[in-house]
Amino acid sequence: MSLFKKQRQEENAAVEDTCRPEDVIPLKEQIIYGAADLFGGGQAAFISVILLAFFTNIIGIDAGIAGTVIMVSKIWDAIIDPSMGIISDNSRWSKLGRRKPYMIIGGILIPFGLAILFAPIQNFGASSQVVWMVFAYIIYCSISSVSQVPYMAMSSDISMDYRQRNRANTWKLLFDIIAAGIFYLIPSLLWGMVTGKNATMSYTTFYFIIVFGFGLFFGIPLVIAGFTIKERAPFDPTEKKKFNIKDFFKCLTVKSYVWHLVMYVTAFLTLDMISAIAIYYTDYIGGAIDGVVVDLGFIQIDMGSIMIIAPLMVSAAIGIAISYVIKAKFSKQAAFRAGLPLYIIGAILLACYQRSWPPILIPLFAMIMGFGFAGAQSMPWLIFADTVDVAELKLGHRPTANMSGVMTFMRTLATAFGTGMVGWVLGGAGYIEPIVDENGNSILQQQPESVLVAIRVLIAVAVTVLLTLGFIASIKYRVTDKRLARIRYFVLKRNESGVESFTEEERAEYEDLKKKLC
Repeated sequence: MSLFKKQRQEENAAVEDTCRPEDVIPLKEQIIYGAADLFGGGQAAFISVILLAFFTNIIGIDAGIAGTVIMVSKIWDAIIDPSMGIISDNSRWSKLGRRKPYMIIGGILIPFGLAILFAPIQNFGASSQVVWMVFAYIIYCSISSVSQVPYMAMSSDISMDYRQRNRANTWKLLFDIIAAGIFYLIPSLLWGMVTGKNATMSYTTFYFIIVFGFGLFFGIPLVIAGFTIKERAPFDPTEKKKFNIKDFFKCLTVKSYVWHLVMYVTAFLTLDMISAIAIYYTDYIGGAIDGVVVDLGFIQIDMGSIMIIAPLMVSAAIGIAISYVIKAKFSKQAAFRAGLPLYIIGAILLACYQRSWPPILIPLFAMIMGFGFAGAQSMPWLIFADTVDVAELKLGHRPTANMSGVMTFMRTLATAFGTGMVGWVLGGAGYIEPIVDENGNSILQQQPESVLVAIRVLIAVAVTVLLTLGFIASIKYRVTDKRLARIRYFVLKRNESGVESFTEEERAEYEDLKKKLC
């Protein structure tokens, strides 16, 4: 009997014995809930892979200005996320609950947001291009927040039982990985067809694929989930919250949540930065600009960002199975940190790559990174719902949307800074924008050595520093499934009869849990 099958049977038996009927999530609902994260996982991958390159290599603006445009827009995103959390918490106007109406609205608006963001404005004046991109990205980020902050809150609100939540969030993680794999790969393939010497696709075709292909793929599952899944966490329908900066960030007083945030932000900021720079790396260091071809033995493929993205995501998907074994035997945080040294080694090897080396080494180095990233990619999504339980132990209520808003706020700020940093560093190093010919095709230019050095430094230093911080945070995070079970026991008993009903032994354990985790 496989380890996974045995673990599943044990979990089923445990749920049958102790889970309340109202906390059980039917399998169909788990799948529909998970599928709604096709947008969360897919759009993050898609945007991180091509947006900066779209600004510099299609629209044709300075890399430093492009980085600033993204940073300014992302700061707006960071501002609106907390507001969306409060709005979601206070919503009482629909029988669908607090979260789901916004998932439906956001899902419907996604294609419109993409249509504005990737509009063909190549012939606009330089100032008009910058103004358009700022407002277009702000609109897109606002649409994303409308759906994603409430949807992330559902990761805790979908059930009060942590085992049921783990199952539902495992489906969420599965679809997130599928979407990330698809939307790291497909945009990379399409990009090679739209830009460079071998361009075979017009930008108009590319645009319609983004709007009607990607947009509907992202939006429809959110709409279906909004009409289907259930919000099981109880809430007071008469209570309304007001936005208060101090109260909003009160969840940062929960120690376990802070360590989780560090793990989450460092892992995905690393991926964002690698994705943003992959096109520039393969164009100028990998040799795509000169028509370098990678011989995989059974097929030859033109060098392009897919040579980093594809092997990284494929090996990460394989590595997730290993991370789940580690999670089952040890803990979620152990699974998170297990492969990080491999990620750092792979990044350093990529940074050291020379054009005289065999091109096949680039996808091999990316595979090493992918195996290392598997746990860091998968575990934060499972850990978030656990930190809400810890917060309830300390604060006396479940600030789910608040914590979801802070989580997206922190990552958005980090992504704004990280993506902006890529643009600023490239611009400061003297990046030369492509020349647009009479047919509207972007002709890449050879870059000075300073730009090549900047690309190498960004990969090696960013990955090493960020993942080292994430590794340390995973050691500091001390929540386990056993402790979660005790937290649920104490919270239920406290709510029913007060802390004074605890025995002396229970009082001591209760205070010890708060001291260690809160």
